[in-house]
Amino acid sequence: MSKRSVLLILCAVLLSLCLSGAAAEESRIVVWRVTAPVINAEALQTETFGTDLSAVQEEKREYDSLFWSLTGEGIPFCGIDHNRGAENMQARFDIYRHADAGEERTYYYNLDTWNAIPSESGFDAPRAAETLSEAQGLLERLGLVTDTVAPAPVSFSSLGRMEGTTPCRKVVYALTLEGLPVRWSAELLRDDGPTRPVILIDPCYVTVTYSDEDGLLMLEGNWCSFEPLTRSADVLSPEDALTRFRQAGLISTADGLSAPEACWLLSVSGQEATATLAWRVGNSYLSAVDGTWLQTEN
Repeated sequence: MSKRSVLLILCAVLLSLCLSGAAAEESRIVVWRVTAPVINAEALQTETFGTDLSAVQEEKREYDSLFWSLTGEGIPFCGIDHNRGAENMQARFDIYRHADAGEERTYYYNLDTWNAIPSESGFDAPRAAETLSEAQGLLERLGLVTDTVAPAPVSFSSLGRMEGTTPCRKVVYALTLEGLPVRWSAELLRDDGPTRPVILIDPCYVTVTYSDEDGLLMLEGNWCSFEPLTRSADVLSPEDALTRFRQAGLISTADGLSAPEACWLLSVSGQEATATLAWRVGNSYLSAVDGTWLQTEN
């Protein structure tokens, strides 16, 4: 085979690769299957009890839930559990190493409104970056960070303003999928007691609290994982979405809104949950896949 023929073949191969790459870039995942994440149970226990797990007792509970504690003791403990009907869609997990009150130190880490120190809270606070880095590493060890799913910090607070409390630091994260927030169908979040849906979902947040004296105090959260279902190169633009919101009377030109929020809306059909790429204004969601209304605010 001549050098010219070899070069022609190589050029054809490279062109084919470029075209296929361009085609892949034009499409994106627009629908995901929502699944329960795999929490690293060993890491969860190690963060709670330390490296010696010989005294840790495991207890199996309803809805495929697991609970770990030290034999004959209360705190510290940790667990992985699920809401009824959502065993394959979401996991709830926690670590409690120290109570907020009743031990050697009083933290009141759940009384943010009364116990937060405003001058030491917010992402520009002196210890915010340090705490975020520490918490991010913890979430990575637990398996909550993947190529597509990441925690986005929502708030940072320094607590300890109330008399008799020991200072602690608290960070809250929300789940993002491919960099976009995950929102939830109003029906799934409803809690009407006996009349609530068979499947009940919690918002995907993680709260982590530390103190200088005791290290990790508490972690609790709800989290999901996602598997790709549908790809599309034809996605509704923000301009077209804004027009449809106006046509539906959900916003007016006087609102001054330049674009709706891009997000994922989680919904359930039967025993399967999906996250659909959507445009949101208020509590109304327009599918970015086919332009149908996924939820409207009443």
